[in-house]
Amino acid sequence: MIKFIASYFSHTDGRGSIRGVIQSGKWEEVNMVSSQKGTVRGGHYHKETQELFVILFGKIEVTTQKVEDGQLVGEPAIVITQTDDVFLVEPFVNHTFNCLEDSRWMNLLSKRMDKDQMDFYRAGSIKRIADTC
Repeated sequence: MIKFIASYFSHTDGRGSIRGVIQSGKWEEVNMVSSQKGTVRGGHYHKETQELFVILFGKIEVTTQKVEDGQLVGEPAIVITQTDDVFLVEPFVNHTFNCLEDSRWMNLLSKRMDKDQMDFYRAGSIKRIADTC
């Protein structure tokens, strides 16, 4: 239920390397997230926002499930992500991160979050939530 993004180019020479991460989307907010092994983040979905994740290091079990009319539907999907993975979570997909190792990732959002425009929802709840992933 997440879409992995393949690198669009890479180059290595005597100075090191460069890898193209993404050439699409419009990102209004960028966050750096660090989590210790055993912590859980997320457990929410967005109605309007796409989220792009770039795993800088670590291993994370990502559980996703579709949301319809504010309720979880279908079976959850579980994917293990790791260092250098890049993936996209679309609106109306509930997502929860279980950190299997100490981890750090970049989180890019297509819609800026602020206290008056929070696009965070919990399945089964009609209210927006104010916590962050």
